[in-house]
Amino acid sequence: MNDENRFETVIDLLQKDMKIIQRADHFSFSIDSLLVAEFATITRTTKKIVDLGTGNGVIPLFLSKRTDSKIYGIEIQKISSELAKRNVELNKLGDQIEIINDDMKNWETHFKRGSMDLVVTNPPFFKFCGEEKQLNDLDQLSLARHEITINLDSLLATSASLLKDKGYFVMVHRVDRLIDIIETMKKYRIEPKRIQFCYTKIEKEGKILLVEGVKNGNSGLRVLPPLIAHDENGDYSETVLKMFK
Repeated sequence: MNDENRFETVIDLLQKDMKIIQRADHFSFSIDSLLVAEFATITRTTKKIVDLGTGNGVIPLFLSKRTDSKIYGIEIQKISSELAKRNVELNKLGDQIEIINDDMKNWETHFKRGSMDLVVTNPPFFKFCGEEKQLNDLDQLSLARHEITINLDSLLATSASLLKDKGYFVMVHRVDRLIDIIETMKKYRIEPKRIQFCYTKIEKEGKILLVEGVKNGNSGLRVLPPLIAHDENGDYSETVLKMFK
């Protein structure tokens, strides 16, 4: 066995008739990726989609079950991007999904301005509070979780540049960043249109939110009913189970 492969496992991707290769030392698939992929608005005019910070490619895989549109995934970490490419091949989706190993801030190398109908992202949630000299010591999981190679401002700047007029932006993030998210979306003329708060259980505080905006959209925000991930027994709720199929 290749020394690198000792970290890898192959799992069934819920009930989506797909499989995914994951690495224990890299950021793995979580329900957040499913939620944001299901939350995204996809219409008959949606032709090109990009997932910013695609990791091992799970969001493009989920999106491929909803649309025949061309899907791109950009990932800065080489090992994660190679996993994403292998996952695309494993699921025979090479004609639909293209994985790019690069910093998303280099988007002009790969795409034209205003070329995307939909931008999706499950970005790093946490601000980096350490010192600059610590950056070289961070592992892949820390890079995926903290705003080091990309922060909220540069993420929204990139998204706004990629989106065509009236294109959709969809993101999963933490509730405690809500004010930052709204302010930064509006700074780059992505008008917030839908928000849904997600709860692990009905009696718990919400920690995760889904937000959708429209580039140069009209004002008018809808707050959707809360999404409860688990029932009182700890099993997935009916709402989430429907997404699995």
